[in-house]
Amino acid sequence: MESLKSKVKHFLSQRENQIFLLILIFAFALRLYFFFKTYNQALWWDEADYMSIAKSYAWGTPEVAAPWRARGMSLIFGVFYFFGANEIFQRLIVILFSVAAVWITYIIGKDFFDAKIALIASCFMSFLWVHLFWALRFSGETFALVFYSLAAYFFWKGYVKKESKWYMIFSGLLIGYGIFLYESVGAIFVFLAVFLFCTERWKFLKNKQFWWGILGLAIALSFVFGHYYDLYGQIYPRVYHIIDGSLLQGQELDAKLEGKGILPVFFTTFIFFKNMLDYLHWVILIAFLIGLVYYLNLIVGFDLVWKNKDEKLKKDFYILWWGVSILLFFGAYLAVTEAYYEQRYIMPAYPILFLIAAQGVVYIADFLEKQKKYLGTAAIIIIVLLSAYSQISWAAPLIENKAYSFSQERPAGEWLKEHTKEGDILLACSQVVPFVYYSEREAITFRYNTSEVDEQIKNWTVPYLILDGYIQDCNVNYAAERAANLTPVQVYYEGEYPVVIIYETKGYF
Repeated sequence: MESLKSKVKHFLSQRENQIFLLILIFAFALRLYFFFKTYNQALWWDEADYMSIAKSYAWGTPEVAAPWRARGMSLIFGVFYFFGANEIFQRLIVILFSVAAVWITYIIGKDFFDAKIALIASCFMSFLWVHLFWALRFSGETFALVFYSLAAYFFWKGYVKKESKWYMIFSGLLIGYGIFLYESVGAIFVFLAVFLFCTERWKFLKNKQFWWGILGLAIALSFVFGHYYDLYGQIYPRVYHIIDGSLLQGQELDAKLEGKGILPVFFTTFIFFKNMLDYLHWVILIAFLIGLVYYLNLIVGFDLVWKNKDEKLKKDFYILWWGVSILLFFGAYLAVTEAYYEQRYIMPAYPILFLIAAQGVVYIADFLEKQKKYLGTAAIIIIVLLSAYSQISWAAPLIENKAYSFSQERPAGEWLKEHTKEGDILLACSQVVPFVYYSEREAITFRYNTSEVDEQIKNWTVPYLILDGYIQDCNVNYAAERAANLTPVQVYYEGEYPVVIIYETKGYF
C-alpha cells in the first residue's frame, strides 16, 4: 500500500501529469455538462437499431435490425442491460469511451513525439465538436476510434519496436472485435498493409511478431464470423449487402465513372481533405498546415523509408500515413458507394490530425519564445482557448437542438409497452425500429403494398396501429381506408401538429 501511495504521489508531483489530469477532468466535465442536458433525448433510428439489438442480447426482446448492422457495440451494451443497467447508464459508458480517446491521443503523442505535443493534441481532442456530439449518442464511431487507435498503437509497440508479443496479440484482437463493433475499423488493413509493404516489402511474412497479431485477429474473427453465420447463415453480411446493394447492376464503379465522369468520382476520394475546415475550424486548421512542415523531411527522404534505413522517418511515415490513409479510405468509400458525407466517419484519424496540429502550435510557440520569454507559452494558451471556443460554441447548439428531434417517439413507445403484453404485435410505418426499442414488442410495417401487409396479419391480433409523421413515406391512406376499425387513443404533438398517432384496432381489420 505504501508503495502504491508513493507511486501515486510521484505521478502527481510531475507537472505534465498534473496538466494531463486537468485535461481529462475537463473532457469528462464537458461531456457531463451536455449529458445532463440531453440524457433523456430520444434515440435516432440507427441508435434504436443498435440498442434494440442490445436488449435482444440481454433479454431476448424483439429486434428488427438489418442483418448487416454491426453488432459489437450492441453486445457490450447487452451485457450491461443483462446486469440491470438502464439507458442513462449506457450513455455514461459512451462518455467514458469518448474520454478514453483523449487519453489515447496523449499516450500516442507522448510515445511518438513528446509530452508537450501530446498535451496540446489531447486538449484539442477533449473539445472537438464532432467527438462531443457523438459522445451523447449511441454511435459505433466513438468506439471505433478507441479500438482502431489502440490496435495501431499496439502494432507499433509489438511489431516495429519489437516489444512483447502480447501487444501484437491484443492488436489483432482489437482489430477483429473492432470490425464486429463498427466496420470502419477495417480501414486499418489498408493502413498497415501499405506501411509494411513500403518499409519491408514481403519480409514481414517471416516475422514471428506479425503472426502473433494474426493469431489474435483469427481468434476474434472466428467468434465474429461464427456468430454471424449462426444468426444469418453468412459469415459477414455487410459484404453481401455491399455487393447486392451499393454495387448492384448499374451501380458498379465503372458505371458511375461512365455516368458521372472520372473526375467527380476521383475528387470525391479527397472530400475529407477538402472539408477540413468543416471539422477542424480555422485555428486548428492553420496549426495543422504549419505542422505539416515537419513532414517535409519524410517526403524528401522517403527513399530511406523504402530501404528501411531511418527509424525516425519510419516513425514519421507511420503517423502521417495513419491519418492520410483514413481520409483516403473513407473518401474512396463515399465515391464507390455514394453514401453521404459525415465527419464522424474519419473518427480514428482525429488523434493524428491533432498531433500534427500540435506540432504546428509548438513551431509557433518556439518562434515567439525566441522573441520574448513566456510569449510562446502565452501563444499556446491563446490558441487552445480560441480553438475551444470555436469548437464548443459550434457543438453546443447542435447538441441541444438535436436533443429534441424524434422526441415524441419515446413517450409513444413507452405508452405502447405499458398497454401491451409480451407476444403482442404492433403495426407501424416503415421505420418501426424506435417503437420496437421502446415498447419491446414485435412490429411489422405497412408501406404501399397493402395487400402484402394484410396477408401477413390476417391471422394475428394487432392491438395498435401507429402513424409516425417523422417518416416521410408513411402510408397514411392505409389507416384512412380502415378508419371504421380504428380508434385514436394517444396523440403526440410537435407544437400544434400531431406527429405520432396511436390507434386502437378491432383485431384484424
